[in-house]
Amino acid sequence: MTRTTSERHTDILNGYKAGGSRFNDWAEEKLGNLILDDWEWGAINMRWEIDDRFVMPDGVMFGGHIASVADHVAGLTAMTVLTQTKERFRTSRLETNFFRPLTLPHATIEGRVTNASASLIHVEADFHNADEKLAVRVHAVQVRRMTG
Repeated sequence: MTRTTSERHTDILNGYKAGGSRFNDWAEEKLGNLILDDWEWGAINMRWEIDDRFVMPDGVMFGGHIASVADHVAGLTAMTVLTQTKERFRTSRLETNFFRPLTLPHATIEGRVTNASASLIHVEADFHNADEKLAVRVHAVQVRRMTG
């Protein structure tokens, strides 16, 4: 199997990393300020600058919002192993395990593909709080599909 991300998906990921892409704009509006620091085949590193829009009155992030970000992270991670321009994916399973609360000011996120077959991409992602302690671990399965 080739270990080269398709040109289309490379452009999307590099655009996200550079900032100012339509994907950055969408994420900022819906999920918050997610910064793609680095990516490579099968892995991403991100930073989530948490803002007041997504914090409950007690100062803790709402778990459902974290799960939405987790789905976004799993998708970006899965994208790193797409080798064909017409390949797409859809989430078929998302499990979000909470260990500690996420709070202001930020979280760091490490996503990794644990297995990529012809039809499924398995992803794990760890969210660390500002104290660098594991706060959330995500397990996701993405189903590959072709367009056109």
